[in-house]
Amino acid sequence: MHPVAAAFESLAAECRGYLDAMTDQEISDAAATLPRWCFHDDLSLPLFPRDPILDRLARSIVQFAVAAEQIDFRTIVRSDTEASVVLERLPEIQECLDDDGLLVLDDRFHLHDGGIFYQDFVLHYHHLLRRGYMSNPNYDFLGAFAHYFRASAKENTFRIAIDHSRIMERQWYQEIVEMDTWRGPPFDASTLDDPAAVGLTVIGRNQNSLFGHTNSLLFTDFLWTYRNGIKTFQVEEVSDAGYLFGPFNLNRYVHAERNIATRVLRHFDGAVKVYRKEEYAARISTHLPEVPPSCTKPKLFRIDGNIAIDEWIDLVSLFMKGNEMVIEYLNPTAFCQMFDLRMRDFAAWKRQQEVGQISASDE
Repeated sequence: MHPVAAAFESLAAECRGYLDAMTDQEISDAAATLPRWCFHDDLSLPLFPRDPILDRLARSIVQFAVAAEQIDFRTIVRSDTEASVVLERLPEIQECLDDDGLLVLDDRFHLHDGGIFYQDFVLHYHHLLRRGYMSNPNYDFLGAFAHYFRASAKENTFRIAIDHSRIMERQWYQEIVEMDTWRGPPFDASTLDDPAAVGLTVIGRNQNSLFGHTNSLLFTDFLWTYRNGIKTFQVEEVSDAGYLFGPFNLNRYVHAERNIATRVLRHFDGAVKVYRKEEYAARISTHLPEVPPSCTKPKLFRIDGNIAIDEWIDLVSLFMKGNEMVIEYLNPTAFCQMFDLRMRDFAAWKRQQEVGQISASDE
């Protein structure tokens, strides 16, 4: 066991001892102090089975305490390499970084969904490539990105952001497998090369849906523009003003370019737009392209070349994991098939159930 893991287990065991001495109400009060990314069991229900719930809660309390002490979004969004432990250990990596600080990938790097193997080390993906910016890495997106890199590295150039604050010896690396139902939707490419098929679409989150449990999004902007033979696609999700990470509001952002003469999707990148909380109201009240500038925009990955449309759509959806509006825009039919009414609009589903109960009682 890694020394850090051993220390974590010791702290979690100590915390579990304190929880065992607490009443159910005290346990619920302690759980209520944790954000949803850290602990999401519903303790309004009876605390059974008690042992696994208290084990998870103890681990979450320690995790949150460490995060509060060690994670500073002021540093994270700067992507500063001056204090890089990666470059301190592997100074030759500096030559592989582009002007945006992205790691330009070649056959020396072996990508996995949980990290990048290089020599005897594992490089971690950038902190902003984590789910909700705080949880585990976005395994679905990173796994798809790694697969496409292996399949098309001879045709395309791939770049991705790494975490300069930590590095791990490969002997400690362990795979984590997560399963869920999020998939990239099929895409109708019939208008990709039509210069007239441009404009803005805004899809708002249905506040009656159950999607709000994944993150706090208000709406998503999808914008197509055309100039000098190139169609440009932009997507920005817009979060609620109260969805803060340190002093910032963070919105995932995608940008792509299509040469309609050659019918080639030539460029694709993803980033996070960082807005200061005191200036964020201006972003909520506007839409692409007339939006205020973010204070910074850390780029997280980039692909250049001849990008396959199906792979591109998968990567857009997986990068924006937890944003159902991406599927709703790209394929409304698939959206309705993937998510039943209870998920899409809980209030409407509940009314439907009530009408059904009344009809049954009349019979």
